[in-house]
This record gives sequence, structure tokens and C-alpha cells, in this order.
Amino acid sequence: LQLTARDSAMEGPEGSSQALAGPSAVLRARNTKPTEPGAQPKAVSPVKAWDSDGSSGSSENDPGAATVVPFDPVPPPRLLSVRSRAPATDGYNYDDAASTSGRKPAQKELRVCAVTWNMCGRKFPSNLEPMLAPLFGRGDDGDVVRGWSAADDGEDGIDTPCDILVVGVQEAAAMDGFVEGILSALGGDDEFVHLAGVSLEPGGWIQMEVFLRRELLPLVSDMRRDAVSCGIGNVFGNKGSVGVAFTCAGAELCFLNAHLAAHTEKVKQRNADYHRIVRTMFAPRVGSQNGNISSSNAVRKPKAKANAVAPADAPDETGALKPHTPIDPHRPTPETPSRFGGLLKRRAWTAAERFDMCLFMGDLNYRVEGNRRAVDVLLENDMMDVMLSNDQLGIEKAAGRAFSGWSEAELKFPPTYKLNRGTTDVYDTSAKQRVPSWTDRVLWRTKTGGKVQCNDGADVYTSAKGIRTSDHLPVVARIKTTIFDANLAAIRGGGHPSTGSRSRLCSVM
Repeated sequence: LQLTARDSAMEGPEGSSQALAGPSAVLRARNTKPTEPGAQPKAVSPVKAWDSDGSSGSSENDPGAATVVPFDPVPPPRLLSVRSRAPATDGYNYDDAASTSGRKPAQKELRVCAVTWNMCGRKFPSNLEPMLAPLFGRGDDGDVVRGWSAADDGEDGIDTPCDILVVGVQEAAAMDGFVEGILSALGGDDEFVHLAGVSLEPGGWIQMEVFLRRELLPLVSDMRRDAVSCGIGNVFGNKGSVGVAFTCAGAELCFLNAHLAAHTEKVKQRNADYHRIVRTMFAPRVGSQNGNISSSNAVRKPKAKANAVAPADAPDETGALKPHTPIDPHRPTPETPSRFGGLLKRRAWTAAERFDMCLFMGDLNYRVEGNRRAVDVLLENDMMDVMLSNDQLGIEKAAGRAFSGWSEAELKFPPTYKLNRGTTDVYDTSAKQRVPSWTDRVLWRTKTGGKVQCNDGADVYTSAKGIRTSDHLPVVARIKTTIFDANLAAIRGGGHPSTGSRSRLCSVM
């Protein structure tokens, strides 16, 4: 085909034709004027071809002809990133994720990180980087470390040390500036975004914040929050749990942060708290039309009167809640559904089995059985295996009374409770002489036949010794997860309301 200009030929002041060159050229002939019989077609100006590396070249052998590489000269913008990142290890190109319609890679790997910390009612330190130090391979000796950024990609064979970070606190004090401190420790809000936060009211003693690597934000949808109180009469918020659930790349993820009943002898109460939490958190209300996951405090939409204004935070037509819907943590635990007067009972709702992945962390308060003098001797002789055989959580799991089917990495770090504040290895010297125990734990499980699979154990499972303001040390975990049949195309509608781009507006009048 003869190369012509995309637009009609422009007649110059002296009647000469000027053809557009470069990106305006196309490989389809188009006659702008009728050609007189016997007339020769007008010559076309040489067209520069755009190579795949962005450079341009011309045909040297035949200056009268034009060569065009069918390549878009304007490269597509990077997807929600403000700086260059290392390529993903699974071979998936994030830059094409939003623009590729219907493309569903086989699987996607994510590193899910969790931090649980009982603050003991103390103000958090101004520098929170030591709390995240184990995640970045900097060690947990308390040295001040810098936040991770894109420049750290590839160090120690880790492409991205963290994709999702969930920070749960118990006995929280004033939390002003906590989110900003975590973002700073992660490398700034150009790298990560604060996805959601939830607290158990009244009191706000139990809180959880969720952070996401900014490039993954378009893949998130169906954000939900919930809370369950386990305090006195299921009213007080000093014990209980908070939860955040959302869909990421097509997989339903749930994160729970809990503070269970205290004291060594309260094992049965701790088990009861656990069962109330997993059976109540995000459970559908009675009368739900289907078994889809929806928040337990979803209420039936009232009939709207003519010209009435819709309530600000009512559930939508799918039953999913808007971000600021009030949470009812004091509701009773749903009863096991039954038929024929209770003769036949159906399987009860449990958050542990209804999500593709559920992570349960917090100050679970399970203790080490034994007296203080014996446990001190075990610690001095590094006989933690004997202590672990007397760990109440391990005993209850093995007996199937609580946390049955949950996974936990091997405990290779010293107990995180109860320490004298300001120390990392001096346990309770008060008159109570509490037995050192692993009260702060991170567990997870996946749904049978679900879309998520987790590696055995965890890449990281240790304490952060750089944070010493409480009588508990923070516990940090990193779990490598794989989402199968992952949908990595950007959510076009119904996704998370936050934008992934860093747009700011200043208006001055």
C-alpha cells in the first residue's frame, strides 16, 4: 500500500502538498483528491519509524520510501507508581494489569505481614522503624533502621519484603500519629497506602490498621470492617476482636486482631472468646438470602418514602457495607442454624473457614503451665522445647478445643511476656512473678478448595526487640501466600474508594 498522511494533504501557499510524517502516518492508502488519468502520485516525505526502544530512524537505502514499525510511540503510563520498581518474580507485568482486558494470570504471590503488640497503655515511640526491622532483614536488635523503598528490591533475594501489612494493638493508648509513623517506617506514602482502620468501642483499646503496597490498590474491593466484644456481658471493649476483610485479586482475605481473657487459669474462657469471635465476625444476619460473606451488622433496608433522602451509610443492594457504617460489637453470637425443631443442625458460620485466607493475631493470653522458678531454669538453659510442650495454646490446638486447623510458624524466639519495661530479657520482677509466656501470637488458615495457599511456616516469625515501651514485645510475622486464578486487572467499578495516583489539589481564594 502507498503511504500517505493520516490527515488530508495540506496545500501550501504555492500549491505544494505537505504530508504529515512520524506518528501521524498510517499504513492505509487514502486519496484526498481524485487523481487525473496518467498523473503520477505525489511523492511522500520520508517517515521516521519509532523503534521499540523509543528511538527513531529512517530508511537510508530508499529515501523516497517510508518504513513504519507498528508500535505506539507514546508508551502507556506506569500503573500507580511514582518510582521505578524491580520486576515481579512471578513474571507478571504490573504495567499491563489495568489495560489488559480479561487477562487472568495463573497465580500471584504476595507477602502478608502482621504485627501484634500489647502496648500496656503506653504511648508508642516516635520512631516505629525498629518494630518493622525483622521484615526487612535488618535484624531485631533495636538498632535504628531506615524504611524500605523501591531501591531495596532484590536484596537478600526478596523482591518485595511486604505487600500487605496488618498492625494490631491491644491496650492501646493515644494513637494520634501512629498511622503516619508506620507509613514512614514503610518508606513513605508513595510506597504504601493506609487501606483501613478499625477499633473496638467503647474504649478503643483494641485497634487494627491495614496497609497495602500502593501498586496493589486497584486490585482491592469489597472492603468490610467488624468488631466483636468479649468483655463483661459482651459489652466492655477491653477484651474482644476487630476485623478487616476485603477482596484482593479475586481472593477473599480476612484479618482479625484479638485480646482474649487474661490469667493462667482462664483457659476455657479464652477458648470461648475464640469461638465467639470466629462465629460472629462478619457473620450474615438471620434472614440472609445467601451464604455470601457480608458484615454481620448489615440491616434490612427500610422502605424509602417518596422524595426521602437515603441514609448515609446503609448497605447497598449487595449487602456490603459502606465504610462508615456503625459496628455493633455487642450482638449475641449467632446460633447454629437448625431445621425440624433442632433435630437437624446445619454447619454454623465461622470466619475461619469462609474466607480464602484468615489471619488471627493478638494477645491471646495463653500461658506456659509451670511455676516461675522452674521456667527461669528452663530459660537459663535454653530449654524452650520443654516450655513449648507446656504451652496452653499448643495443648488446646492438639485437643481440638480451640484454633483447630490453624497454622503457626515455629516459635524460636524467647517469650514476649511479661518483661520489665525497657528491657528485652528481664522478666517480671514484681511481687506477682508472672511466668514468662508466648502470649502474643500470629496464626493463619486457608479455606479448603479456596484460591489461596500459604507456605508451611513463615519467612519471618520473631519479636521486635527495638520497641521496649511495654511489658510485651511486638511479634512480627511474614507469610508467603499464593493466589491462584488471580484477577490482576484493575477494578473498574466497586473497588476501593481511594485512588492509587498521588494527586493533590490546592485551592486559594
